[in-house]
Amino acid sequence: MSAALRLASAPCTWGVWERTIGRDDLVPPERMLDTVRGLGYTGIELGPPGYFGDDSESVVRALEPYGLALVGAFAPLRIADEDGFRDDLAFLDRTIATLAAAGARGPVVLAGDENPIRLAVAGRPEARRETSLRGDDLRRAAERVELAAQRALDGGVEAAFHPHVATYIESADEVAALLDATDPSVVKIAFDTGHTVVGGGDPVELARAARDRIAHLHLKDVDAAILGRVRSGDLSVEQAWEEGLFCPFGEGVVDFAAVLAELEGFEGWAVVEQDRVAVRSGDLDAVREVEVRNLAVLQAAA
Repeated sequence: MSAALRLASAPCTWGVWERTIGRDDLVPPERMLDTVRGLGYTGIELGPPGYFGDDSESVVRALEPYGLALVGAFAPLRIADEDGFRDDLAFLDRTIATLAAAGARGPVVLAGDENPIRLAVAGRPEARRETSLRGDDLRRAAERVELAAQRALDGGVEAAFHPHVATYIESADEVAALLDATDPSVVKIAFDTGHTVVGGGDPVELARAARDRIAHLHLKDVDAAILGRVRSGDLSVEQAWEEGLFCPFGEGVVDFAAVLAELEGFEGWAVVEQDRVAVRSGDLDAVREVEVRNLAVLQAAA
């Protein structure tokens, strides 16, 4: 693997993210961090609020013994709702402050919010097109994204917008429209191979088309059979997550070798993700073994 590709992990791989934060059986932070370090990772994303600590000092204390850099934190925004967006800025500001105080080496990862309109059509490109933002709605959403990214930059933190399933920026054409409507020096993207596929795009084509705007990288693979059930309407995206939509690397449809070839020389963080909904402490060793294989697939692809 290219020495320039800096690999990080993410709590969602270990079952800790917005969809599981209410559970009382999550893997304890110390066990996760020790496992991540043992796999050779040098960075990790923040995960949901409070998991690594309630403030920047707590986060620093949690990560420091493991030598892991904080490489990003997720901040959803209601980009199609002015009042909701304004309310979301308070959480964004807290996230920016945590990253800045912790000396983070990665961005605040902005994304549109998952909402009922888009959840109902997520992963089904033909149905999704009817709900895309257009005209003034798209322009205002792009302005909000740019405002949020500039807010991060003003706070001393990089920003990258994550096109995300079940949000208003899901598909390749929606990504292109957002990039066309925003300042290239301000709005970069967090490119996710898995979400690109589910949104109906080709990760290799998007990597090529948006190369100059990619500041952060999430590597995922996608199970073709489960995705087919989403496309047909047999499964919702939420159900598909639980069924294992994002599968072990090399078992899905993502051509990691071709994606990484397009990103030769990429200097940001590459976060290895395999979203899992149900991970308990007793599952940790099994998840670790899958991670070993995931890393081997990336090693062979580079």
